[in-house]
Amino acid sequence: MDTNNLRYFAAVAQYGSITRAAKAMYISQPQLSHIIKQLEREMGMTLFRRTSQGTCLTMDGQRILSHCRIILQELDQLQNLTSSRKQDAGCLNVSMTRFSHTAQCFNEICRRYQDVDRFSNHLCEAAPLDVISQVKSGYSNVGVIHMTTARKDLESYFALQGLQFIPLASFSPYVCLSAQHELIRRFGRRGIHFQDLRDYGFVRYIGQYEDFIYHISTEKGPVDLNETRKIVYVNDRQEQMALLSRTNFFTVGIMEFQGQDSLYKVVSIPLLGCSEHLRFGVLLNQGAMLSRMETDFIQLLRECFAQLQKEGDSSVS
Repeated sequence: MDTNNLRYFAAVAQYGSITRAAKAMYISQPQLSHIIKQLEREMGMTLFRRTSQGTCLTMDGQRILSHCRIILQELDQLQNLTSSRKQDAGCLNVSMTRFSHTAQCFNEICRRYQDVDRFSNHLCEAAPLDVISQVKSGYSNVGVIHMTTARKDLESYFALQGLQFIPLASFSPYVCLSAQHELIRRFGRRGIHFQDLRDYGFVRYIGQYEDFIYHISTEKGPVDLNETRKIVYVNDRQEQMALLSRTNFFTVGIMEFQGQDSLYKVVSIPLLGCSEHLRFGVLLNQGAMLSRMETDFIQLLRECFAQLQKEGDSSVS
């Protein structure tokens, strides 16, 4: 049983509505409904009664909620204890959304400290909502997240959750595709519009339905990449790059990461006609005590993302 699903169950019980709980937890209403139905199947009982006013707990649901609260409290305490013990020995505990630029910074800090006698480092790549949850619970000390500029409400949400948001940079979206793609041959590397991509398959990561990058505002209105006619789901970056290099599929991200073209023969070119940018930032628990490696990691992120933004601004001008 996924403990994250227990948190969603507790949220529905708290708000008395799947719709309100979904909004508070930054997940879609259909996805949250699916999670609750899955929990009910796993437990073999009905947890909520659906009414015209929302949802209310059944007797079974009330009993499960009392146990659920204890389980979640114990998990949070255990994760905080584990995090603090690791920090005493020196650590770099990071949760991040799947962008190679962040992973390269993590790898660089590990390289710098490779001769230290003892440390415990951990990198978890996850969907944005999971990154938020992992930092809040203490599973990771540092989170690196991205969002669209349209989601200005998220910073208020972070503050309510006791999280500090440190802005890194803002980028125009890019299309990532094979260097031999027919659209490259047709338009060159100046840029591609969304309408030029409608006949090609979209490559995305499994499970990241609420990734903010999949909901983009364009000059012709909002685009939900989840509704693309052809979608290929992959688990990790290596699978994604291998698929892009051998097909006419595409994905959406930001500027190229180091070695992308030379290693994979995959390039990133501007996505034209977008009316918003992708914002990147660091998430910390307010008052968090960071190790030296984690402090160095955040500083390296600042430097690298600032340089990326400078290069992006230069390419546009």
